[in-house]
Amino acid sequence: MIKTLLLVRHSKPESRISNLKDYDRSLTKEGISDSKKMAVHLLESGIIPDYIVTSSANRAIETAYCFAEIMKVPEAKVISSRNFYYGSPHTILDEVLLLPDEADCLLVIAHNPGISELSRILSSGKSSFMNNTQVSIFVFETEKWSMIEKVKPIAFKSVELEDLDKL
Repeated sequence: MIKTLLLVRHSKPESRISNLKDYDRSLTKEGISDSKKMAVHLLESGIIPDYIVTSSANRAIETAYCFAEIMKVPEAKVISSRNFYYGSPHTILDEVLLLPDEADCLLVIAHNPGISELSRILSSGKSSFMNNTQVSIFVFETEKWSMIEKVKPIAFKSVELEDLDKL
């Protein structure tokens, strides 16, 4: 059995505005476009998540719904977690490990530094700082999500927006 884990840093948010809390910032038009562009790329690559698990911050939720719309993930399978809002890599991973094993592909959207650090840990240092909308793709040979922290991925790939411009 194969499990595919997609780690995504949310897309480009509005600039920090003094009267708007960081948590409430929305995506820019560019951020929305970038989310949809990356979702199309993943879909065309044959990657369709069973669940999208996202930070509950507005910009992450908006990123999640852009991906869900393009990839036809039902709204009921988009789950938000306050723990992902600047959560540590271990906090993010702990929630992933609790997801149903019948799901073969999960897309996780969170923030730096936690999402980048989790990608670095799972890739054994092959991944570093993640840019907005960057995706780290991990493939594990296991039947249970709870095992992904105990086994090395059999494949790892990082996809950035600039990579899509080269296609």
